[in-house]
Amino acid sequence: MRRKKISNKISYVKPIDAIMLFAVFCMFIFLIISVNIGTTKYKKNQVQMIQNSMEVLASNQKVQFEQYIDNKVSLLQGLVKFPEIYEMDMEAQKTLIKGHSSALGFHHLFIMQDNGNGYYIEEDICRNQKDEPFFRDVMDNDVFITEPFYGGNATTMTISVSILDEDGKKVGALCGAIELKTIEQMFRENEMFLNGKNYLINREGNYVTAKDMQRVYKKEKIYDEENSEVSLIKKAFDNNADQKGVITQNGIEYQANVTYLPEYDWVIVQCIQTEEIFKDLKYIDTWRYVALSIVMIIILCVIRITLYWNQSNKKMNIDTLTGCGSRVAMQNVLDRLASIKKYNVSIIYFDLNDFKQINDSYGHDYGDKVLCAFSDVLMELFGRIGYVGRIGGDEFMVILLNFEEKEIMELCEKLEKQLQERSKELNLKDAISTSYGIAMRQKGSSEKLHDIVNKADERMYRYKEQYKTQK
Repeated sequence: MRRKKISNKISYVKPIDAIMLFAVFCMFIFLIISVNIGTTKYKKNQVQMIQNSMEVLASNQKVQFEQYIDNKVSLLQGLVKFPEIYEMDMEAQKTLIKGHSSALGFHHLFIMQDNGNGYYIEEDICRNQKDEPFFRDVMDNDVFITEPFYGGNATTMTISVSILDEDGKKVGALCGAIELKTIEQMFRENEMFLNGKNYLINREGNYVTAKDMQRVYKKEKIYDEENSEVSLIKKAFDNNADQKGVITQNGIEYQANVTYLPEYDWVIVQCIQTEEIFKDLKYIDTWRYVALSIVMIIILCVIRITLYWNQSNKKMNIDTLTGCGSRVAMQNVLDRLASIKKYNVSIIYFDLNDFKQINDSYGHDYGDKVLCAFSDVLMELFGRIGYVGRIGGDEFMVILLNFEEKEIMELCEKLEKQLQERSKELNLKDAISTSYGIAMRQKGSSEKLHDIVNKADERMYRYKEQYKTQK
């Protein structure tokens, strides 16, 4: 016959309680994951939105800058078509141009002749610049734009266009100097949002324009700044292509968009502090921590209540002296088995012999020692195959499933032998002995378990009377 073990382990947490605890734990984990995913997604979306906005703004600035320069080139190309210019008549040039530099949007205008003489019309000064690299660059190119340079009272860049005579021979160049501050102001009109900043950088890393023009005057290089990481700018020059990503300046992280200007070999750098982008996220983080704290407090409260309930339940279901099942736990097992008809249910009722005399003779402490020794042997012998509980005093009960009476008798005889051995090991004054009664409900029987327990109890008492008579 197939055995069915009844566990001596008490389940202090009911299934519904375990499910609730697990659900609370899962909710907490889900909340943490959701908040972190949400925060990460929010940051990613914010960065993407800012990068897209900077990209559009950079495109507009690039077009606006190129149109501005093209307009200046067109103005100069229009002027060189006047005979006063290409005939290189100094007085005629002076009459045509003098006083119109500012109106045309230039800091000043001058004419470079093919012999190296530069005639600065507004200042009415002629300089020989034949040995300067500037002269060679101007004469070698139909249109040439210089790198920024500091011209005494302003940082400028110069645009030059060829002057041709009637035969199409180059006889000089008309040059117009533009203050870089003008270009910077043009960028400011297209101001960056979120306190962002933008500037022009050349391939060497020098500032062409910047909000702080001192950087341009001092020829500062962005590559040389301390606590900075601007490889994104170098990458734009190396690839001759736009880039977007992260740069660090003076230890501050920026989201940056770098736009390459191929005609000038410059880049427009736009950047916004990452911290500025995520400023509003601090409030989200605050609510996140508040929410997580509340959930944590709730979980701790639930755990505390559960532990308290478990402790109370343990006291109710475990016999505090012997460690086996309590009377309440034993009754719960019987209640569960009452309606289950598919097993043979065996009840063994135990009662220690002469226990009152032991208490009276040696004291209750000694009696408790005897009870514990008896309980230990019961648990060792029956705990792995059935359920062991203390009914009260020196009365114990064992419940077995699908055992034959012959097998149970053999176990009870074995119990007596183990009790004698344990008594010797503990140096007890008298060997522990017990009276017991066995009753069974057959598989499929409608007999009440309560009646089976009473039968086992009655048989135990008859056994005990025999023991007293024989004694």
